Amino acid sequence: RDARRAMLIATPAPSRASVFGSRDRLRRRSAPRGRSTGAAGRPPSRAAMASAARDALGTMDRDVVADGVLHVHTPLLFSRPMSDLLGRDVYIKLDPFQPSGSFKLRGIGYTCQKALKHGARSFTSSSGGNAGLATAYAGAALGVPTTVVVPSTTPEFIRDRLAALGARVVVHGAQWSEANEEAVRRNEKDGGKLVHPFDDPDTWTGHATLVHETVADLAKAPRTMTKDAVSPSDDERTTKIAAIVTCVGGGGLLAGILQGLRETGLSEHTRVVAAETLGADSMTTSLEAGKVVTLPGITSVAKSLGAAAPSSTVFTMAYELYDRDEKSRLVMPLRVTDHDAVNACLRFADDHRVLVEPACGAALAAVYGGQKKAETWLKGLKDGPVVVEVCGGAIVDRGVLEAYAKQFGIEE
Repeated sequence: RDARRAMLIATPAPSRASVFGSRDRLRRRSAPRGRSTGAAGRPPSRAAMASAARDALGTMDRDVVADGVLHVHTPLLFSRPMSDLLGRDVYIKLDPFQPSGSFKLRGIGYTCQKALKHGARSFTSSSGGNAGLATAYAGAALGVPTTVVVPSTTPEFIRDRLAALGARVVVHGAQWSEANEEAVRRNEKDGGKLVHPFDDPDTWTGHATLVHETVADLAKAPRTMTKDAVSPSDDERTTKIAAIVTCVGGGGLLAGILQGLRETGLSEHTRVVAAETLGADSMTTSLEAGKVVTLPGITSVAKSLGAAAPSSTVFTMAYELYDRDEKSRLVMPLRVTDHDAVNACLRFADDHRVLVEPACGAALAAVYGGQKKAETWLKGLKDGPVVVEVCGGAIVDRGVLEAYAKQFGIEE
């Protein structure tokens, strides 16, 4: 692994001028790039491409996104290393390639666009993490003044990235709850849109697009590439997903995935594996207790999963699919250690040349543990491939990941 330092590339925050044009020049970017061909080997028509782009938007209000969306249709790639580990096809949905660095732009971008259409004059976020970066990106793209209130624990390089995106950065309090109180106060004064990091139905609608994109892309994927893996029929292969593996914090991404599965007719077929790290496992703890539980504190290094309690609405959605016998559960919570999450980040970087943060590593660890550790959630899976939502995350660079590796005694 001596080549890791040379391989891991931390993406710098781009300048506002290099990323954004005026609002009038906002272009639709939901369709995948490239010259994919139709059944006859010809490039698809513009009408066909436009239709595919609309389908990938799910139930977004078409008036709100008439001029385009802020997120991009990210790649869905077959992962040979992960498929070999599980003995069945595994695809990775690469949301680190969103302009803000994570899946958050899907939902928060749409939330901001909708708020603007309904008269919001400013955006305020209380997240010093990926939600704050997504809000800052959306504000810059839409030409709307944006304030991000962060706790004092927010790393300096994240504050710099927020400022580089044009946001006003305010440091208040030592923890998120204190920063959020200040964000609420400022937003009431400004009369703008308070952008919650995860608990907003519009945000869930935006996140649901990742399922629509996945279903569309799997329809064009080759037959099973893994020896002895289950190979669905031509008809099934256009729609079926055995499982989506994701991380979960407050529950916004989980809610979006569940919504997307309902919208694509897969809610009673596809299992959602909701991975958390020990010390940031509020959803797993709540599901096991049968009620929303608030953790006394967040002790995991996966700070992006650090919601002390999940959204009560998302908990209710998840519990309905969890409260079944184990084999038929369609929401399967999973705890992993910080060591496993960090190790998964390093292995993913080796295998796929993409750098992600430990919160994302929680989902990756569900696969990198191999069949033995995945036995619980693999049991009872229906037909189709496994899809790992690689959520991304900008709260990491080479130095941070190397420090974690040293902390947990992981060989570099």
